[in-house]
Amino acid sequence: PYTNLVSQKMGIHEWSYDSPVVVDKRYLVPHAEKQVALSNRKVEVELGFDQPTGFKEAQRCLNCDVQTVFNTSRCIECDACMDVCPTSCITFTTNGEEEDLRARLLAPANNVTQDLYVSENLPTGRVMVKDEDVCLHCGLCAERCPTAAWDMQKYLYQVTKATPIWNISEPSTI
Repeated sequence: PYTNLVSQKMGIHEWSYDSPVVVDKRYLVPHAEKQVALSNRKVEVELGFDQPTGFKEAQRCLNCDVQTVFNTSRCIECDACMDVCPTSCITFTTNGEEEDLRARLLAPANNVTQDLYVSENLPTGRVMVKDEDVCLHCGLCAERCPTAAWDMQKYLYQVTKATPIWNISEPSTI
């Protein structure tokens, strides 16, 4: 087992793309019936999409492997990134407890299972808060930032997991 973590700085010509911003709903992955899933721990719980639904879900993808990286020391707090963000996921505000911060964001972060990104304190005492749950990774913040405080970096995370060796000649018990 190993972990391979790669991060690479990208120029605007590498991550910039022309794509309309739309708020598409995610398709729910079909699950096995609860009784079936609980009766056999080896059963696959997520059944996956059929081909047409899988294709529609894949059409939602933007640049999932490109991450926004914020550099606090370069930020001049001009709020240009906040103005250009199509989902209003970036907010500059005073720091506080997480519950309080979530309520003060431009677009309230209701998904409490997704952590907020909170920067270090900026020169004015404010912090930059980003809701990763709604970020499209469109790169408009990086394109608009006059000091390159926002950067787009290609990100690849690989994890090899140990799995049992399956004998395909034996019939499956699942």
